[in-house]
Amino acid sequence: MPARPTILITGAAGFLGSRICEILHGGGAATVRAGVRRWASAARVGRLPVEIMPCDVRNADQLRAALAGVTAVVHCAVGDREVTIDGTERLLEAARQAGVERVVHISTIAVYGDQSGELGESAPVQLTGSPYGDSKIAAEDLCREFAASPGAPHLTILRPSIVYGPFSQLWTIEFATRLQTRPWPFPEEYCGGTCNLVYVDDVVGAILCALRGGHRTGEAYNVNGPDRPTWNDYFHALNEAMGLPPIQAQGVAVSRTMATVMQPVRTSAKYVLKRFQPQVMALYHRSAAAKAIMKRAESAIRQTPTSDEFKLYSRIASYPTTKAATDLDFRARFDMWRGIEHSVAWLRHEGYLSTRTAT
Repeated sequence: MPARPTILITGAAGFLGSRICEILHGGGAATVRAGVRRWASAARVGRLPVEIMPCDVRNADQLRAALAGVTAVVHCAVGDREVTIDGTERLLEAARQAGVERVVHISTIAVYGDQSGELGESAPVQLTGSPYGDSKIAAEDLCREFAASPGAPHLTILRPSIVYGPFSQLWTIEFATRLQTRPWPFPEEYCGGTCNLVYVDDVVGAILCALRGGHRTGEAYNVNGPDRPTWNDYFHALNEAMGLPPIQAQGVAVSRTMATVMQPVRTSAKYVLKRFQPQVMALYHRSAAAKAIMKRAESAIRQTPTSDEFKLYSRIASYPTTKAATDLDFRARFDMWRGIEHSVAWLRHEGYLSTRTAT
C-alpha cells in the first residue's frame, strides 16, 4: 500500500468501526474515510476530523462515491441478510471496479455455530438457523469466491470472538447494568463455559496486521484474546473491578423458570415494536404512566436470561489464534484484567456505574 493510504471503514458508526477510525486517525499512518448508513448514528466518529460519507452498502451510487480514491477497505457493516450478504457482494464488486488494493472483511466466530472443543480455522462452519451466524457464513463464501476471481483486491477474513471494551453494549454495558441489579440472574452451574474475550483494541491490531501483511488472499483467521477465562471468571472479575459486593446468584430452578416465563413476553415485545414502533414511541413520550410501565418491562426483559445465553455460557469451546500469529504476526496485548480495567474506567466516566459502587 502507499505510504499514506486512504482507508474506508464501512459500518464506521458502530462499536468496532468507530474504534478503528479512532486508532487509524490517531496513528496518523492513513487517511480515514468513515462510511455510515445514517448520519444520526455517527456521533462518536463525528468527533474526529475525518471524512464521513454516506455508505449504505446496498446503494451502488453511495458505494461508488465512498470508494473513489480508496486504497483499502475494512468492511464492518452488518445488519439483516440483505446488508450482510447482498451488501457484501455489492461492496466487493465496487471495490474491484474502484481499484482498491486490499479488503479486510470482519466476520465472527459465530460461523462455528454450537460446536465445542478447540475450533481452529480448519474446523467446519455450522449453520444453526441463527440469522446472524448463517448470514456471516454466506458472506464468507462470497468473499472466498471473490478473492479467487480475476482482478480482485487482496482479501482477508477475520473472525473476532467476544469483543468487549468501552462502548460495547452487549458484552460490557449490558453486564455492568445487570451486575448492579441483584440478584444476579446467572447460576454458577450455567457459566462454566469458555469466555473467549478479546479487547476491542486487539481486534483493531489484527486488522492493522491484515492490512499490511503478505499472507495469501482469501484466508480466514480467528481473532481472540490471550487468555481463556470462564464466564464465571469474567462476571466475578467485572463485578470486583466495579467495586460491587460479591455476586449472589439466583438458584438454577428460579433462573430457568424466569427465562421460560419471560420468553413469550420478549417475543411479543419484539413483535409489537417491529409492527407498531411509531405508535409505541408516541405513547411513551405522551404518557408518564406508559413510560414508567415500558421502562419496568424493558428492565425485566433485559435482566432475565434467555435459553440462548444459558447455552453460550456453558459451552466449552476455544478459538486459537495460532494461524493469525504465524501469517499475520498478530499478538493480543490485553488480558482479561487489563481489558476490564479500561472498560470499568470508561463505564465510571460515562456514568454507567451507580454512586453506590466503590471508587
